[in-house]
Amino acid sequence: MGFKKLRGVNLSEEKQGLIRYTCLNYGDLTPTMQKKIRRLCQECGGFYGAALWEIMCTKESVTSISMRSHVSESQLYDMRKKFYEAW
Repeated sequence: MGFKKLRGVNLSEEKQGLIRYTCLNYGDLTPTMQKKIRRLCQECGGFYGAALWEIMCTKESVTSISMRSHVSESQLYDMRKKFYEAW
């Protein structure tokens, strides 16, 4: 199954897909791109920046990240939206 556009994010499906797949390839990125992703996770996620990094850079479910990180799924979805739009 391919990428599905996130509703409520003010970016095209192509742009969202580019961001998502870039993050999923975090380990293969240049140090500069890795730093950009970490910075955006911190800026958009604050205290939950590590949880946001997991959402963006792994295929783990929002539900499991939410339960482990003690943050609501809706907060994580809001952080993810901010991340995409801040890219």
